[in-house]
Amino acid sequence: MKIAKVLNNNTVVIIENNNEVIVIGKGIGFQKKKGDLINPNEIDKKFCLSSDSLNAKFREIIASIPTKEIYVVEKIINTIKINISRKISDSIYVSLCDHIHFALKNHSSGIQVPNNLLYDIMRYYPDEYKAGKISLDIIKEETGVQLSDDEAGFIALHIVNAQTTNPGGTDVILKSTVIIDEVVNIIKDYFDKEITEDSLAYYRFINHLRYFSQRIAKKETFVDKNTDDTLLNMLKERYSDSYMCAMNIKGYLKGRYAVDIGKEEILYLTIHIQRAIFKN
Repeated sequence: MKIAKVLNNNTVVIIENNNEVIVIGKGIGFQKKKGDLINPNEIDKKFCLSSDSLNAKFREIIASIPTKEIYVVEKIINTIKINISRKISDSIYVSLCDHIHFALKNHSSGIQVPNNLLYDIMRYYPDEYKAGKISLDIIKEETGVQLSDDEAGFIALHIVNAQTTNPGGTDVILKSTVIIDEVVNIIKDYFDKEITEDSLAYYRFINHLRYFSQRIAKKETFVDKNTDDTLLNMLKERYSDSYMCAMNIKGYLKGRYAVDIGKEEILYLTIHIQRAIFKN
């Protein structure tokens, strides 16, 4: 195996089957240069992410962080993939390496970054938050550092972002979390009642809102492709309160975010609101 680039004493890049592969091993890059051979037995880990741009970003990050942190992040990601049923993008290697490195650096400097959306993250992304808590256990086990629950929330946001087909970064996820909370509060205020958060209907509704809110946060266009006006009119008559609540949500989002959610989304919102509030 020939070295294509030396990143640091423990990390080099090789070309394998026309793909750039990042290789890690103790001392594997020490006093080495491009074109030198490496012993395959010296390789501990190989990384080949799903795109050249991700590989380039990952290469840049791991060249400047301790090798041990890379191993910790890999262990965390493997655990996340076991605990989260949705597909996880390779972008999580980049985002978590970067985030956990600075979280550990901040901790050593006595800095704790508060997560003002922690409660909402726990409510709307429970599986991801649980994975975040497990990640803290791994970090404690591997480094001896106990990070705060705020960090479990931040890790959860990175997991959510890595599940989207077109990730927009944690800024989009943060904004979408606020949008979910706003929508839920509109429903509570409209009906003047709490929603049963441990119900299956609520779980399904929040799952719908997760992707719905991300589209709004990214200002995507909502196109009415297969909206059946007959069905929508029937729901409007049969579930009039839920329909009017959905229309209130539509008006709020149009004024607050300049996004028109369209008829199809009104239909879905009406159904979910009806089930979550009236359980039918």
